[in-house]
Amino acid sequence: MHLRVLPGGSGKPELQPMDIARIGRRGARLAVAGWLAPLLVALTFAPALAQGRGAERFENAGPYEVGTVEKSLCCDGKGNAVEVYLPRARRAGETFPIVTWGNGTWAKPEKYAFLLRHLASWGMIVVATRDSSVGTGETLLDALALLTRSELASLADRRRVAAIGHSQGASGAFNAAAAQSSGIGTTVLIDLPGRRLCNREHCALIPTGLRAKQSVLLLSGEKDPLSSPEMVDSYFSQVPAGRLRAKAAVAGADHNDIQGQPACQTFAIGCRSGIGAFLPYVTAWLRWQLAADKAAAAVFTGRDAPFTRDPHLIDAVIAR
Repeated sequence: MHLRVLPGGSGKPELQPMDIARIGRRGARLAVAGWLAPLLVALTFAPALAQGRGAERFENAGPYEVGTVEKSLCCDGKGNAVEVYLPRARRAGETFPIVTWGNGTWAKPEKYAFLLRHLASWGMIVVATRDSSVGTGETLLDALALLTRSELASLADRRRVAAIGHSQGASGAFNAAAAQSSGIGTTVLIDLPGRRLCNREHCALIPTGLRAKQSVLLLSGEKDPLSSPEMVDSYFSQVPAGRLRAKAAVAGADHNDIQGQPACQTFAIGCRSGIGAFLPYVTAWLRWQLAADKAAAAVFTGRDAPFTRDPHLIDAVIAR
């Protein structure tokens, strides 16, 4: 699923000779000027905006067609089915890195379908348990194990694995990565609840349990009362030295903007505008860490890294 621009022009009515006769020459000039002004403004500022963002390519769907398995994998340790979002191989023997997903409290994978399909379009197999209480990370690990025992195992590269999640699912993603035998190399924690709000059992290891050679990206919403930029800063400051780490808050976003499809759904509580600026950075981080994608790496590295200069992000920092 992705947005595309339909053909058919700008959607503004053309100014015909009869209109000029009706409104007069001066009126026609004003009408044309009124039509051109927004266009000129857009053309003037578009290059600056593009330079500031630098991650636009990862907002678009990737090069792979996306499919889902006809029957969900069964079952994790709590009896939940596991959904799979799958890129369709373009050549014989092609394999893909794996992303295991953690839902927020009371949420199911369909709440995040736009994001999960988007990641699959960029060449990642996404496994998503239907468990909506994933804080310990066990069912995220179960989802990985089910994939490697399934008929899809030949497509999965078990050497390249990430765990990502939203809210309680963020703590689940971290705990899955902290398990000694997980093989998870990177985590993306989206709207991780602040320490006072996070279940003590779920957050005891965050972030000090990050092992050598593992990396972490923490993203939150500027307006998120459960995972404010200040709360994320407290986690970020405690990441062990030598680990690659990055953090940012999305300007204007709330706790559930990551559930956008891509915009907020009707009556979506805690969603202000949709997945927005979360999307390119989640995608680019995973492409960098799992696929050594040079274009994705360039989003986060270098003196003028787009990640640290994007006006849609607040207090964006990357460090090791």
